Amino acid sequence: MSNGYYDWVMTRILPEAAFDDNTSKARYGPAYVRAVCSQAGVKFSETSADEDRDAVDGTIDLGPATVYVQIKCSDQYRIHGGPTATWRAEQAWREHWRHKILPVYFILVVVDKVDRTKWLEHPDEGTFHRSAAFWAQVNGIGDDENVVVPKSNRFTVETLRGWQDDLEKLFAPLRR
Repeated sequence: MSNGYYDWVMTRILPEAAFDDNTSKARYGPAYVRAVCSQAGVKFSETSADEDRDAVDGTIDLGPATVYVQIKCSDQYRIHGGPTATWRAEQAWREHWRHKILPVYFILVVVDKVDRTKWLEHPDEGTFHRSAAFWAQVNGIGDDENVVVPKSNRFTVETLRGWQDDLEKLFAPLRR
C-alpha cells in the first residue's frame, strides 16, 4: 500500500471518522494484545476508558489467576533498535502497581513511525502485523524508576505460557 492509498482512504472513505495517529495507537495496542491472547486461547478483558483508574488497561486470564497489563503503543522505538526501551512511569502508576498482589506487566507495542498503513499488511497470503510487542513486570519498580522494557522480552504465546507457569508456582502452596 502506498501513501496515496492511505490518503485516498482517509479522505474518501473515512473523512470524519478517521482517528488521529495517537488515537490509532491507543486502539492498536490493545488490539495487538488481544490478537496474541486469541492465538494462545486465553481471555483478554480490556478495561473501559472510564474505569482506567489503576493504571491497568486490562487483564489476561491465565487459569490459576489473572494478570494485569498496562499497554502502550509507540512509534518512538524501533523493533530492531537498542536492547531496551524506556517509558516514563508516572508516580500514580507506580503506586497503583505496587498495591497489586497479582503480577502487573507493562506491554509496549512498537509500530512504524512514518505510515500507519504499514502496521498491518494484507497480501494474498493473509494479513500480517508489521509491529512487535515487548514486556516487563512492573509491580516492584521504585519511586523514581521508569519502566525499562528489555527487547529480549518479546510478547508472544510463549510469554503467556511463562506467565502461567509463574502463577502456578505462586499459587502451588495454596493448592495443597
